[in-house]
Amino acid sequence: MRQLLTRRDWLRAASLAALPLARAADSRPNILWIWCDNLAYEDLGIYSGDETRSPVINRLARQGVRFTQYYIAHTVCSPSRAALLTGRQPFRCGVVDVLRPDGPSGLPEDEITLGQALRDLGYATQAIGKWHLGDRREFLPTRRGFDHYFGIPYSMDMLPTIVYRDEEIVDNLDGAKVETITERYTDEAIRFVTEKRERPFFLYFSHTIPHPPLNLPARVRRPGHSIYDDAIAHMDAETGRFLDALEKHGLTENTLIFFSSDNGPMGAGGQTGRLRGRIRDAYEGGIRVPLIARWPGHIPENRVVEAPAIAYDIFPTLMRVANGALPAGRVYDGQDILPLLTGDTPALGSGTGFNRIQPFFWIYLDNVTTVRHGRWKLHVAHRNETLPEPELYDVEADPEESRNLATAHPEEVRRLKELIAGQQRQVPKVWGLQYPVRDPAKLPGGVRRQ
Repeated sequence: MRQLLTRRDWLRAASLAALPLARAADSRPNILWIWCDNLAYEDLGIYSGDETRSPVINRLARQGVRFTQYYIAHTVCSPSRAALLTGRQPFRCGVVDVLRPDGPSGLPEDEITLGQALRDLGYATQAIGKWHLGDRREFLPTRRGFDHYFGIPYSMDMLPTIVYRDEEIVDNLDGAKVETITERYTDEAIRFVTEKRERPFFLYFSHTIPHPPLNLPARVRRPGHSIYDDAIAHMDAETGRFLDALEKHGLTENTLIFFSSDNGPMGAGGQTGRLRGRIRDAYEGGIRVPLIARWPGHIPENRVVEAPAIAYDIFPTLMRVANGALPAGRVYDGQDILPLLTGDTPALGSGTGFNRIQPFFWIYLDNVTTVRHGRWKLHVAHRNETLPEPELYDVEADPEESRNLATAHPEEVRRLKELIAGQQRQVPKVWGLQYPVRDPAKLPGGVRRQ
């Protein structure tokens, strides 16, 4: 049986094990995590080379660091979010697929989230936007380490489209009201940083766009542009409004801000560039997403990191930034990537500079389908179907995964299969959980009928 620390013990351990970054508590940085729902790898201009797209986010990237090989930990949103917030593979949290409205499950109570860990270190915490880790009261963000919550508990294609403030439903986004939700999120974010600017704060800001269905204010629609492109422009403009508020209150210099996505695109619109695959695919287009970070004075400007990183690296990294320590009694799958952010070690590809210790695994339900270790990536299954033959790619030379090198490199196939087998032994069996959906406006999967 695993041993869990009490909160009092955990705080004592954190104070004793503070890392060399330690500074006075009141000078620790504010931390902002902003991500979009299903934003594709080249949806931002800084990644696609189209300077007319996302000028605000492009500028944010140039003021800090941009990762070219950053991965989410799962191919769909609920497990991806669980991994980011806990620093652990989703199967360790029991969140292995998209959670549905009115479902009986969510992120377990014994998981320690970034919200909880940072709050216990003295940070004010708030979650804004999409949650998607359980919509029953016992699973809401206020029960998982966040002082406050304002947002929608799941995706925009699920019903009912309700807005929570903390643990109470305060709105139903019927009709045109849904068009203003991105602006309302930004208003809430500005209010939070304004009120909490005298102490360290952690804001977990999760946009609900560009996940379909898209509903935007008429005034942001542009002739000749798709609604998807207008959603990216709207998100970018609202990000600019929020960054202006940080500057107004003198918070820019002491704020570490991240911008990313939870998985690859869904439906038409998302631009993966040359990358193969989309949502639910462990090919690069489904799991490689933007990651941008800015922290003036700590992260050099115009930095590009080509070393691979993954979502569950963020938890140990932020524990170091906040002068904390990883809680004991549980397995963490990532590692501290602060040197990649700050440039304290060469940000080159795998094999030089930053020493990546653990391989990356992607798991579909209870089957390990894919592993990346160094430059090599092996697929043994696609979603829940075993591949007839393994597919081996050198994703540094061939990010499009267009040349299967399994026959040419059987030794790498054997090595990576052994890694997959070792990980598979840790993964518990997943039992399908069926429950009725009684709302005639919903399909059996919980999403709205078109």
